[in-house]
Amino acid sequence: MSGARANVSDRRSELADFLRGRRMRAAPATGVAFAGKRRRTPGLRREEIAQLAGLSVDWYTRLEQGRDVNPSRETLEAIARVLKLDDDERGHLFYLARPEPAGGAARSAAQKERAEPAMARALEAMRVPAFVFSPRFDVLAWNEAACRLLVDFGDVPPRKRNLLWLTFRHAAYRARYADIGTIEREVVAAFRFSASSYVGDPEFDALIADLLETSEAFQVIWARHEVRAKVSGTKAFRVEDGGAPLLLEWHTLASTTSSRQQLVYYMARAAGGPEDERRLAALCGAAADEGAAVKRAQG
Repeated sequence: MSGARANVSDRRSELADFLRGRRMRAAPATGVAFAGKRRRTPGLRREEIAQLAGLSVDWYTRLEQGRDVNPSRETLEAIARVLKLDDDERGHLFYLARPEPAGGAARSAAQKERAEPAMARALEAMRVPAFVFSPRFDVLAWNEAACRLLVDFGDVPPRKRNLLWLTFRHAAYRARYADIGTIEREVVAAFRFSASSYVGDPEFDALIADLLETSEAFQVIWARHEVRAKVSGTKAFRVEDGGAPLLLEWHTLASTTSSRQQLVYYMARAAGGPEDERRLAALCGAAADEGAAVKRAQG
């Protein structure tokens, strides 16, 4: 099987898993009844999806089984409406349902990627914790403030210098978050959104397979098929000043090039008051004293 055909097959399988997951989480349809059938499982039945979307049960079943069917835009819109998908989930559905990715082959996301020059320059201008990461969530460059807030990325082996792996497997990194359960769910949903553009990429597949084998928490969350393209928010960190968890805003800057790299930075909340600013400044000041030069992955 050619690489392009294998990728299409992988995408159909991912689409099937996504549809099943969303169907199981959808609320039972009001006003749709099937005589003689008692509801034994949560969510909607395939018959309900088909009826509400104006599709045949056989056709929808084949779509959900990953069979060779090519839904139209109107059909996908109907399915998204019935499943009540949000904008991120809808985009994920439309991407996976395309006959093949742009250019006829899967994109590549090599693990040895380097931070592109523009992203590195932006990072150098940051005086708050910040780092650059790839679509596979590999950390490519960082500053000293990020090391003090999270973990010294330079001490992490290159193959494990990955936000998904760190979130589930690195004890010190996990301990920095006051609510690791929320972080786990958010990072998986964001990774899944990114990974939909790289279905069949061996580097992505290897990372997912490793975590499915070694992390029960990842297994549970991955099976939910949640998708979220989150670009900002608030996180609570445990910092080494003996105080309560420090709430920081985080924002991302996305590259406009094909690298799809992102830079994430943390700053004091507007509503946090001078105390949050003081604590963050103390952390960043300590980083500056130690030398805040940007550090980059070396392979």
